[in-house]
Amino acid sequence: MSKAAELAKRLEALSVEQGFELIDECNQNALYFDVYDDTMCIMHTDGSVNIIDNRGQGVITTEVISPENILKVLQHYRPFKEVFKTNMQ
Repeated sequence: MSKAAELAKRLEALSVEQGFELIDECNQNALYFDVYDDTMCIMHTDGSVNIIDNRGQGVITTEVISPENILKVLQHYRPFKEVFKTNMQ
């Protein structure tokens, strides 16, 4: 299971406050983290991605992009350009 899928599964069982604590903890070890408007984007070290949105009223939604599908996404959208600049050899 990818790190993004694991995070999404763990978030389902937590309150919003606990969920944000977990997100903060995960983002310490993340390859990349950024916030676009009210949406958080976390790229994990295995290449998987969580897109997390706070809907208010105690609701957090998360989308998971697997490492296999992230390359398809990056063909059209490049939110992680800093990651690839710093890690290219």
